[in-house]
Amino acid sequence: MTASRVDLRAIRAFVFDVDGTLILSESPDWAGAVPLPGAVELLQWLREHRYPFALFTSGSSHVPEVYAARLRAAGLPVEDRQVITTGVTAAEIIATEYPGRPVYVLGEEGTIAPLRARGIPVVDGTAGERAEVVLVGWSRSVTYDQLDIACRAVWNGADLLVTSAARAFVSKRGLRPGWSWSIAVAIAETTGKRPRVVGKPSVEALRAVARLLGADVGTVAVVGDDPDLELRMGLEAGAPTIQVRTGRGREAIETPEIGDLVVDGVEELLALLQETRSQEGAADR
Repeated sequence: MTASRVDLRAIRAFVFDVDGTLILSESPDWAGAVPLPGAVELLQWLREHRYPFALFTSGSSHVPEVYAARLRAAGLPVEDRQVITTGVTAAEIIATEYPGRPVYVLGEEGTIAPLRARGIPVVDGTAGERAEVVLVGWSRSVTYDQLDIACRAVWNGADLLVTSAARAFVSKRGLRPGWSWSIAVAIAETTGKRPRVVGKPSVEALRAVARLLGADVGTVAVVGDDPDLELRMGLEAGAPTIQVRTGRGREAIETPEIGDLVVDGVEELLALLQETRSQEGAADR
């Protein structure tokens, strides 16, 4: 553990990365997920002590209920509402900033369903060329025709949004490519329009998650392993950041320590929280 710039007594809620922080899995769909040491115990402790928390994932191929069920199957004590996907934050931002505007989606149900739930018009086929927003999520089935339509929409003036800026994610097999970002970069290289991220490391996305938790961003601890994503997001938003040395930290020795607090893993974070709570109890006696 490095010297801490975080006062754990001032934390009111937690936002966790998932892959590489709480679990390791076979794929971004969390197939074969295995909890990292201390993950189950930490979430249970937070529930017992009434800390609001959310698991904010860059995954966008499924709706939150599917991801939550897979985490519960792996042993993590989470409710559906505690899993927030980048499809959810994308819908929040689009509904706020592009009300009523048609959206063409390169993505699966996890990207499309949150848009429709908010009443956002989603267009298909060649109608996508007249969309005012192109949203790129995770999809293994993207075709050339879909890329063609997305590029035409952007050339016609549509804004280009992407659910994640993750260039890679951590799995049991090591680093694997971040598909959403790869597709968005391909469109950007073709059209010359820079993609706007509506998931990690977007400050607007973190603010949306904080609102769902009912907490001010400055009191929400962001816990994760990736200095380019959730940790950067937390730092830019003014949130306290807790960096774990699992996940990206394990894969790359040169991963910089940028968190306000750096721990070996969530098991060590749990010990620090328990110690802090014990000290507070002793002070009250």
